[in-house]
Amino acid sequence: MRLLYTLLLLLYFQFGFGQEPTPILSNKAEISVLTCSPGNQLYSLFGHSAIRVTDPINKIDAVFNYGTFSFNEDFYFNFAMGRLNYKLSVSPMSGFMREYQYENRGVTEQRLDLDSAQKQDLLNFLDWNRQPENRIYLYDFFYNNCSSIIRDVLDTALTAEVSYEDLSYASSPSYRNMIDSYLIYHPWGDFGIDLGLGTPCDKIPNAQEYMFLPDELDRAFDHAQIEGRPIVKEKRTLLTTDGLTYTWSLTQPIPLFWTLFGIIAVLSAWGLRKGKRLVFLDVIIFLAYGAVGALLFFLWFITIHTATANNFNMLWAWPIHILAIPFLWIERIRKPYFMAYGIVLLLTLLSFPILPQMLHMAIIPIVLIGLVRSWVNWKL
Repeated sequence: MRLLYTLLLLLYFQFGFGQEPTPILSNKAEISVLTCSPGNQLYSLFGHSAIRVTDPINKIDAVFNYGTFSFNEDFYFNFAMGRLNYKLSVSPMSGFMREYQYENRGVTEQRLDLDSAQKQDLLNFLDWNRQPENRIYLYDFFYNNCSSIIRDVLDTALTAEVSYEDLSYASSPSYRNMIDSYLIYHPWGDFGIDLGLGTPCDKIPNAQEYMFLPDELDRAFDHAQIEGRPIVKEKRTLLTTDGLTYTWSLTQPIPLFWTLFGIIAVLSAWGLRKGKRLVFLDVIIFLAYGAVGALLFFLWFITIHTATANNFNMLWAWPIHILAIPFLWIERIRKPYFMAYGIVLLLTLLSFPILPQMLHMAIIPIVLIGLVRSWVNWKL
């Protein structure tokens, strides 16, 4: 029922705003940047940004939101291929706040110090941008999302330049380092993202590229200027939150895969003593590794995702494992195959700290599992 109410509000406001020419803002109008704190779900874990336009004279209190998309029959295909279209939508501030209050997420507001002409220029652009023929954009997590696009909107809509301080961190974090600070609350999401994203994720962003994260956009605006004055004239908290909590569990990737390594190491030692290769174990393990490798190959070479290229996880996740499984019983193929695979795994472990890509720590027991089974297949 709550969802239906929200959708009705959204539809009403979408069709109620912008039917007439763009309203002329009064001298009471304000334009703000809203920053929303992270949520519990993976899709909301990095927070959210939006633009608020208020004008009590014209009875406007609208949120322009670049973080919406259409969930249709092509959604999963487009998501997998890296062709996911997001769009700009408009909703009433009351409905926007109600949603974040229900999710127990915080919202802060930065009121921008713009003159009347700048406010009107920004509203004109937003109203043009929300039209059906203009509102769609190709989403990219690092370079074109609900946060970074707000930076770009101000650069496009305003004739005056917004100047940002260089707020680079002394530690020079990569994109991966920056998102890891959020992913500690979602260990399997952390593992999956580290697994799927290649070396582009290990690039060190510059000060403006930091703004792909809503918290960084908020920090950037706190120090930004326009025409020699701070662009933020007032900052206030609209909703408070207790924040996210971390709970450790044995079912998280690192303890789970170390446990699996221990079990497989014990079974392998028993098999060696008995002279048994335990082929069923190899079929399960290398079928899984091959399937992961096939997925990484697909993300790297078939899709248009920018961040999934050059993925060093393919050092251990060989797609050809799937094809090699029927040959596990042929000794003259099996022994050299697993000797080559074992050498690559050993080199991967030795070079783990210096690889161009930061691999997830749960990969260590995964590689050790493959190394143990490769040695068993070579030894027996």
